[in-house]
Amino acid sequence: MNTLQIYTALRGLIPAENAASWDNEGVMCLPDPDREIKRALVALDITDTVVNHAVREGYDIIVSHHPVIFKPLRRIDSPKLVSMIRAGISALSFHTSLDCADGGTADTLARLLKLINTEKLYDEGIPCGRVGKLENPLYFNELTNLVTAVTDAATLEVINAQSKRRYERIAVCPGDGKSLYRAALESGADAYICGAMQYNDLCNASERDMTVITAGHYATERPVCDVLARYLRKIGTVNNKLTVECDIHESNPVVNLSQEEKPQ
Repeated sequence: MNTLQIYTALRGLIPAENAASWDNEGVMCLPDPDREIKRALVALDITDTVVNHAVREGYDIIVSHHPVIFKPLRRIDSPKLVSMIRAGISALSFHTSLDCADGGTADTLARLLKLINTEKLYDEGIPCGRVGKLENPLYFNELTNLVTAVTDAATLEVINAQSKRRYERIAVCPGDGKSLYRAALESGADAYICGAMQYNDLCNASERDMTVITAGHYATERPVCDVLARYLRKIGTVNNKLTVECDIHESNPVVNLSQEEKPQ
């Protein structure tokens, strides 16, 4: 399979019509359209580290969540783009379309939290969030333990924590949660779990008696890399034989430094 064949197959699972109008996603880099893809690398972001790894280890394509090109380019002078072109490595990015897709970024976080009876939450017409119920309501400490466990978040930022409250209806938005905050409020959620929120919105949520838990942009979106890898392996399996090897590379992991570990 070549890059465009893989892109077409992925688009069957991640519809382009779900992408936000302001977004830039799809085929990011195509130095050799006819190159046979045997090794694919999945990452949340196409960073210098990811590109260097792909070049060094001989990958043919990088598939990411965040676009490696977001704004129009006047010239190609980015070292990582030059390295990809020289090595003949293609790049595909699926951003807001993957956030919204059935089984995509939002559904993945909802599934990991074991939400049931989920409904879509919309921002400007695109379903980039989810709201559902915990089968067994949780106290606040139990809920934060669950969020940490499924996202491997380095740290949590919380507002309006209520230790004696039983949390049942949960809204989620992986990544930046500010655009979906109003929809989460209107959904009647007890708690809103997202990657990041603006301070003013956090204060407003507290006044509206909604608990907000932010677990970090990277931590809440990183699980979708496993979905992309699974899609690629499915697409690359022909006659029960895996023809496209796929690996995941950690692009921007966020770590939590204890007081003793902080740089002096």
